[in-house]
Amino acid sequence: GSVVGLCRICGGAAEKFFRVREMMFGSRDEFGYFQCADCGCLQISEIPSNIGEYYPVDYYSFHGGSKNTRLLRDWIRKKRALYAIERKGLVGALLYAVKKPDPLFSIYGRIGATPRDSVLDVGGGCGQHTMSLRRIGFEKAFSIDPNIAGDIEADGSVIARKAEIFDIDGVFDLITFHHSFEHMENPKGVLAKACRLASMSGRILIRVPTVSSEAWETYGPNWSNLDAPRHLYLHSRDSISRLAEAAGLRILDMWCDSVAFQFWGSEQYAADIPMNDTRSYSQGLAGSIFTERNIKEFEQRACELNRNDRGDLLCVLFGPTQA
Repeated sequence: GSVVGLCRICGGAAEKFFRVREMMFGSRDEFGYFQCADCGCLQISEIPSNIGEYYPVDYYSFHGGSKNTRLLRDWIRKKRALYAIERKGLVGALLYAVKKPDPLFSIYGRIGATPRDSVLDVGGGCGQHTMSLRRIGFEKAFSIDPNIAGDIEADGSVIARKAEIFDIDGVFDLITFHHSFEHMENPKGVLAKACRLASMSGRILIRVPTVSSEAWETYGPNWSNLDAPRHLYLHSRDSISRLAEAAGLRILDMWCDSVAFQFWGSEQYAADIPMNDTRSYSQGLAGSIFTERNIKEFEQRACELNRNDRGDLLCVLFGPTQA
């Protein structure tokens, strides 16, 4: 294998070394990771040549599925989601008060996205997220993913293309990476390409796990969002800033949207319980090592960490430097 020495983000020296087990599927295969002394990015020492084997057919993002439409339900969902984004309309406000939609829609509200935007979702699996955007009026949304079997159509147009970002031309108002960026071998090149695809006022949204977090400091190699070997890079706030600079982007907004999984997943891994194990909380509370109260506490703790910028999931909004 190659000699581990230099950070692939900033060229800094490798400082701390870790052995991390594959624990989502529970193969427990071990992988070397190192943390850069300079920018703090944690990265896999060597990308496995058989990395594809760690994305089996039942890997969660490969499942599309066009849910059958129920007009009233879909209308309610659309009103609620649009209210989360635009904060307009009494009906939407009432529906939103009764039940919150997917938190992603509130993120789109925070960054000022509108249904008129052309959206490119990078690493979007079978396009489930694109489909949910299309349903609420984002007609110019589509996703790309090199790992799907082929292009996926819905309502007569392609919602998901089998492609990498380097295969794409055009101009987009919003380019999103919802937990796909950490899986990419060439983050510098990917971000630079995204910068070229963004319109003059375009924005790029990246959501990734971060080592600038309490969970990483507490759990180390058992941290659930490390997810070896699929996550090649676990960025620090510093390494993200350096990537932005190298790509000619500036950071417009950065915040945490971590959830309770950082605690229950990590506690399970520390107890040698894989994610897909029958004893995992992912299979329900009954067979798990947690009480309902534990989970509630984890949820409250996650909210608290987010408020203090210490959660283990980071949302970063970039814009072009020249705009």
